[in-house]
Amino acid sequence: MGSRSPFDALVDAYDAARPTYPDRLFADLERLAGRPVAGADVVEVGAGTGIATRRLLDLGARVVPVDLGAAMLTRLRERTPGIPAVLGDAEALPLRSGVADLVCFAQAWHWVRVPVAAAEVARVLRPGGSLAVWWNDVDAEDERWWRRQQERLEAMSPGYRREYRTRPYAEELRWTGHFAEVLTLGGRWRRRLDIDTYLTWLRSKSYVAAIGDRQEDFLDAERRSMLRTFPDGIVEEPFRTLLVVARRP
Repeated sequence: MGSRSPFDALVDAYDAARPTYPDRLFADLERLAGRPVAGADVVEVGAGTGIATRRLLDLGARVVPVDLGAAMLTRLRERTPGIPAVLGDAEALPLRSGVADLVCFAQAWHWVRVPVAAAEVARVLRPGGSLAVWWNDVDAEDERWWRRQQERLEAMSPGYRREYRTRPYAEELRWTGHFAEVLTLGGRWRRRLDIDTYLTWLRSKSYVAAIGDRQEDFLDAERRSMLRTFPDGIVEEPFRTLLVVARRP
């Protein structure tokens, strides 16, 4: 039986090159949720290899990671020995009602059917608890290298469009009727990485994997493009981080 997660086959690239999240995001999370992360019972859905999990643990949370991918959770537990992890679906969480102060989706909420997943989150949260969803998105619309990359992806990856994560996330959560308040914050930051790590980061993306037999052609074109822009082989990649927090009554 194949994996239910499109990322299980990409676990090595995902673990090696996915970006982490800026410290400011977690400070904003505490402010919008109205409580510290330290001491909170947190369910992190779509936890993957544990990039956000480890940050939440470092801040003092008690975290139960949930993911569709067995390979992703295996890597998470290798990196964080002893942590309880749950193989499960955001739309049918295998958890009792009222067990969490905070439910988090880092880089994962856009995969769910919002009305179904929001109802499950509301069930799992304690009264006054919060749902927090956030993303790192590359913030390079004004850069020629990024526009060329997106044109190649739209031509080579079936169904891909650069606007695929441009949605009214806060409004969608308000419309569900499960939350008393929905708040949004964002911020910008940058990271520097060598060209080989950058190409590994591209390999970790499901829509790059969807290119199939022509993936190496795409990556070769990206290497040439990036080296024209960053001739020293060090890519400076700008990000925009979006955080949406919805509080349960």
